[in-house]
Amino acid sequence: MKRFVPAAIAMLLAVAPSLFAQSIPLKIPSPTPSPAVARAGETVTGRITHLDPKAGTLALRASDSQKVLKLKAADSVNLHKLRPGQRVAVTYSGDTATRVEATRSRR
Repeated sequence: MKRFVPAAIAMLLAVAPSLFAQSIPLKIPSPTPSPAVARAGETVTGRITHLDPKAGTLALRASDSQKVLKLKAADSVNLHKLRPGQRVAVTYSGDTATRVEATRSRR
């Protein structure tokens, strides 16, 4: 009996923390957004008002609000195929255009 009591106490002490501990979900914020979030953006259609392929920038007058957006082009965007006055659909996140597609020919 004397050997059983210390063994039982040791077993209870080993199991007790898991019986009384509460599971708290730990969410650690990521310093960089996930790829799905990084790719997500807003899409707007309009006309190119200014284009600088060397600097990698473009300005776009939105069709719906007449607001002018000044954007930097991502590395994957080829600005050399675009022309001022061309109607385009631009997907952007922040101040970076991630996709630019021509929607119609120039005026």
